[in-house]
Amino acid sequence: MIQNIELKWLYDLIILEKYRNFTIAADIRNISQSSLSRRIQTLENTVGFEIFDRDTSPLQLTEKGKLFLLHVRSFLDDFEYNIDKIKGTNDLRSKVTIASAHSLAGFIFPKILGNLKNYQEKIFHVESINVNETVDHLRNGKCDFIASFYDDELMNPQFLCHKLFSAKLYLVTAANHLGRPKFSLEDNSLPLMNYTDDSYMGKKVNKFLQDNQSTYFSTTFVSSMSILLKDMIKGGYGVGWLPDYSIQEELKKNELIVIPLKESVLSVDIYLYRSSSRLNAASEGLWSFIKAIDWAIV
Repeated sequence: MIQNIELKWLYDLIILEKYRNFTIAADIRNISQSSLSRRIQTLENTVGFEIFDRDTSPLQLTEKGKLFLLHVRSFLDDFEYNIDKIKGTNDLRSKVTIASAHSLAGFIFPKILGNLKNYQEKIFHVESINVNETVDHLRNGKCDFIASFYDDELMNPQFLCHKLFSAKLYLVTAANHLGRPKFSLEDNSLPLMNYTDDSYMGKKVNKFLQDNQSTYFSTTFVSSMSILLKDMIKGGYGVGWLPDYSIQEELKKNELIVIPLKESVLSVDIYLYRSSSRLNAASEGLWSFIKAIDWAIV
C-alpha cells in the first residue's frame, strides 16, 4: 500500500508536526481543517500505525510517529535536492539541521566549517538551545544531529553517538587591575555565578558543592547560558565554573584566572548524537566527516 502515499500528505505531516494544531496547519496548507484531518488519517491508515496521539494537547507524535517523521524529513530533503539537481539549479545546496547546547555551539561549528572545504555547498541550520531541548529535538525528529553532553537516555540502539572530546570545567575569577585574582579562597564568601539546577552544567556544579559541603560560595546569579555566566565572571561580578573550550584565550591573556580549590576541576564528555535510521545524503556525509576531525583542545 506504500505506493498509494501522496507527497502532499507528507508535507501535511511536516507542517502539522511543526505547529501541533490542525487549524493553524490547515490554514498554512491552504485546505480546510477537515480535509487536513482526513489526509493525515489516510496517511496513518496507509502506513498502518498512528502518527499522532490525538488525546494530548497540544498534539504529540507517537513513538512510531517520531521515527516516521525522521524518515519523511530525510526523504523529502533528498527528493527536493535531486529535483533541483536535475533542473540544473545554480545555487544547489543540501540542508543539514543541528541542535546544540548553548555552551558548545560557538566552539564546535567554527571547527566543523574550518575543516570542511566544501561547507558552502550545504546550508547548516543550527539552533542553540538548552541541553534538555536538544534531546527532545532529536527524539521528535526535528533535527539530524545534536551536539550535547553524555546522556544515558541516548545510549541505546535507537541512536548513534560519536564522542567528540572531553572537557574540563574550571572554577575561575576575573583579574583585577594588578592582574591578580579579583576573588580568592581567602575571601569570606565567593559570589557564585551558577547554572540553573536542571541544566547539565548545573547538576555537575551542584554535585561538587554538595559532595564537598563547600562553604566558600554564595549564589548571586543563575543562568542556563554559559556565555552569559562567562560575561558576568569577566565583568568581575563573581566566580563560576566555565568549560575550558570557551576560555582558552581569556586564560592566556590573564583575563580569567583559575581558583585553586581542591578537586574543583570537573570533567564532561561531549558527543554528537543522531538517529540510527538513515539520514539524507548530506547528513550521512557530514557524519562520516565529523568523526575524522581532531577535536583536541589546545
